[in-house]
Amino acid sequence: MRRMRDIVRLPVVDSNSEERLGWVSDIVYNEKNNRITGVIIEKDTLLTHPAENIVREDIVSIGKDALAVKGLSSKRLSGSCWSQKVGSKVYDSDGDIKGTVGDIYVDNQVQKILGYEISDGLFADLLKGREAVFEENILGEDLDVVVIEGGSLS
Repeated sequence: MRRMRDIVRLPVVDSNSEERLGWVSDIVYNEKNNRITGVIIEKDTLLTHPAENIVREDIVSIGKDALAVKGLSSKRLSGSCWSQKVGSKVYDSDGDIKGTVGDIYVDNQVQKILGYEISDGLFADLLKGREAVFEENILGEDLDVVVIEGGSLS
Protein backbone atom coordinates (compact mmCIF):
# COMPACT_ATOMS: atom_id res chain seq x y z
CA MET A 1 0.00 0.00 0.00
CA ARG A 2 1.26 3.47 -0.92
CA ARG A 3 0.19 7.05 -0.32
CA MET A 4 -0.40 9.41 -3.23
CA ARG A 5 1.64 12.06 -1.41
CA ASP A 6 4.73 9.88 -1.97
CA ILE A 7 4.17 9.87 -5.74
CA VAL A 8 3.59 13.60 -6.18
CA ARG A 9 6.91 15.39 -6.91
CA LEU A 10 8.56 12.24 -8.32
CA PRO A 11 10.65 12.89 -11.43
CA VAL A 12 9.12 11.56 -14.66
CA VAL A 13 11.47 9.76 -17.05
CA ASP A 14 10.86 8.54 -20.62
CA SER A 15 11.70 4.82 -20.51
CA ASN A 16 12.77 4.81 -24.19
CA SER A 17 15.03 7.85 -24.36
CA GLU A 18 15.86 8.00 -20.62
CA GLU A 19 15.15 11.75 -20.82
CA ARG A 20 13.72 13.49 -17.78
CA LEU A 21 10.35 14.94 -18.81
CA GLY A 22 9.43 16.78 -15.62
CA TRP A 23 7.85 15.86 -12.29
CA VAL A 24 4.46 14.62 -11.07
CA SER A 25 2.33 17.55 -9.97
CA ASP A 26 -0.98 15.70 -9.41
CA ILE A 27 -2.65 12.30 -9.70
CA VAL A 28 -5.98 11.86 -11.45
CA TYR A 29 -8.49 9.14 -10.56
CA ASN A 30 -12.06 8.09 -11.33
CA GLU A 31 -14.19 8.37 -8.16
CA LYS A 32 -16.84 5.99 -9.50
CA ASN A 33 -14.61 2.95 -9.94
CA ASN A 34 -11.71 4.08 -7.69
CA ARG A 35 -9.13 3.61 -10.43
CA ILE A 36 -6.13 5.78 -11.20
CA THR A 37 -6.57 7.28 -14.67
CA GLY A 38 -3.22 9.06 -14.95
CA VAL A 39 -0.94 11.82 -13.73
CA ILE A 40 -0.34 15.46 -14.51
CA ILE A 41 3.29 16.43 -14.91
CA GLU A 42 4.97 19.81 -14.91
CA LYS A 43 7.83 20.21 -17.33
CA ASP A 44 11.27 21.30 -16.23
CA THR A 45 11.56 24.59 -18.08
CA LEU A 46 12.47 28.07 -16.97
CA LEU A 47 10.46 30.03 -19.52
CA THR A 48 7.12 28.26 -19.38
CA HIS A 49 5.38 25.87 -17.02
CA PRO A 50 3.21 23.77 -19.32
CA ALA A 51 1.43 20.81 -17.78
CA GLU A 52 1.22 17.47 -19.61
CA ASN A 53 -1.21 14.63 -19.01
CA ILE A 54 -0.11 11.02 -18.97
CA VAL A 55 -2.76 8.29 -18.95
CA ARG A 56 -2.25 5.27 -16.68
CA GLU A 57 -1.74 2.92 -19.64
CA ASP A 58 1.34 4.93 -20.70
CA ILE A 59 2.99 4.59 -17.27
CA VAL A 60 5.55 1.79 -17.32
CA SER A 61 6.41 1.80 -13.62
CA ILE A 62 6.11 3.91 -10.49
CA GLY A 63 9.10 3.38 -8.29
CA LYS A 64 10.23 4.93 -5.06
CA ASP A 65 12.53 7.38 -6.83
CA ALA A 66 10.96 7.99 -10.27
CA LEU A 67 8.00 7.40 -12.55
CA ALA A 68 8.80 5.82 -15.95
CA VAL A 69 6.55 6.44 -18.96
CA LYS A 70 6.38 5.33 -22.60
CA GLY A 71 6.57 8.96 -23.66
CA LEU A 72 4.16 11.84 -23.91
CA SER A 73 0.93 11.31 -25.80
CA SER A 74 -2.09 13.41 -26.60
CA LYS A 75 -4.61 11.08 -24.96
CA ARG A 76 -7.33 12.78 -22.94
CA LEU A 77 -7.22 12.43 -19.14
CA SER A 78 -10.38 12.73 -17.05
CA GLY A 79 -11.31 12.37 -13.40
CA SER A 80 -10.74 14.03 -10.04
CA CYS A 81 -7.37 15.23 -8.80
CA TRP A 82 -5.60 14.15 -5.60
CA SER A 83 -5.03 17.80 -4.70
CA GLN A 84 -8.78 18.47 -4.81
CA LYS A 85 -9.62 15.56 -2.46
CA VAL A 86 -7.01 16.34 0.21
CA GLY A 87 -8.63 18.58 2.81
CA SER A 88 -12.16 17.27 2.19
CA LYS A 89 -14.23 16.96 5.37
CA VAL A 90 -14.90 13.47 6.75
CA TYR A 91 -18.09 12.75 8.71
CA ASP A 92 -19.30 9.62 10.47
CA SER A 93 -22.78 8.19 9.87
CA ASP A 94 -24.13 10.26 12.81
CA GLY A 95 -23.07 13.50 11.10
CA ASP A 96 -20.16 14.20 13.47
CA ILE A 97 -16.97 15.47 11.85
CA LYS A 98 -14.07 13.02 12.11
CA GLY A 99 -11.45 15.22 10.43
CA THR A 100 -10.22 15.84 6.92
CA VAL A 101 -8.69 13.71 4.19
CA GLY A 102 -4.93 13.90 4.69
CA ASP A 103 -3.99 11.55 1.87
CA ILE A 104 -5.27 8.74 -0.34
CA TYR A 105 -4.02 5.14 -0.12
CA VAL A 106 -3.45 3.20 -3.35
CA ASP A 107 -2.29 -0.33 -4.09
CA ASN A 108 1.40 -0.97 -4.79
CA GLN A 109 0.84 -0.90 -8.57
CA VAL A 110 -0.87 2.52 -8.20
CA GLN A 111 -3.99 1.38 -10.04
CA LYS A 112 -6.74 1.21 -7.40
CA ILE A 113 -7.68 3.46 -4.49
CA LEU A 114 -7.84 1.52 -1.22
CA GLY A 115 -8.92 4.23 1.23
CA TYR A 116 -8.11 7.50 2.95
CA GLU A 117 -5.80 8.78 5.65
CA ILE A 118 -7.83 10.95 8.03
CA SER A 119 -6.28 13.90 9.87
CA ASP A 120 -7.89 15.33 13.00
CA GLY A 121 -5.57 18.33 13.23
CA LEU A 122 -1.88 18.74 13.97
CA PHE A 123 -1.96 18.16 17.72
CA ALA A 124 -4.35 15.21 17.55
CA ASP A 125 -2.23 13.67 14.79
CA LEU A 126 0.90 14.04 16.92
CA LEU A 127 -0.77 12.57 20.02
CA LYS A 128 -2.73 9.65 18.55
CA GLY A 129 -1.64 9.46 14.91
CA ARG A 130 -3.84 9.53 11.84
CA GLU A 131 -6.70 7.16 11.16
CA ALA A 132 -6.99 4.93 8.11
CA VAL A 133 -10.41 4.43 6.53
CA PHE A 134 -10.66 1.80 3.83
CA GLU A 135 -13.08 1.59 0.93
CA GLU A 136 -15.43 -0.93 2.59
CA ASN A 137 -16.02 1.54 5.47
CA ILE A 138 -16.99 4.47 3.24
CA LEU A 139 -20.74 4.98 3.04
CA GLY A 140 -20.68 7.80 0.49
CA GLU A 141 -18.51 10.52 -0.91
CA ASP A 142 -18.36 13.54 -3.14
CA LEU A 143 -15.40 15.65 -4.19
CA ASP A 144 -15.36 17.63 -0.93
CA VAL A 145 -17.15 15.33 1.58
CA VAL A 146 -16.62 11.73 2.74
CA VAL A 147 -19.07 9.85 5.00
CA ILE A 148 -17.75 6.83 6.87
CA GLU A 149 -19.23 4.17 9.14
CA GLY A 150 -19.59 4.92 12.88
CA GLY A 151 -16.66 5.57 15.22
CA SER A 152 -12.92 5.20 15.04
CA LEU A 153 -11.66 2.79 12.40
CA SER A 154 -7.91 2.98 12.88
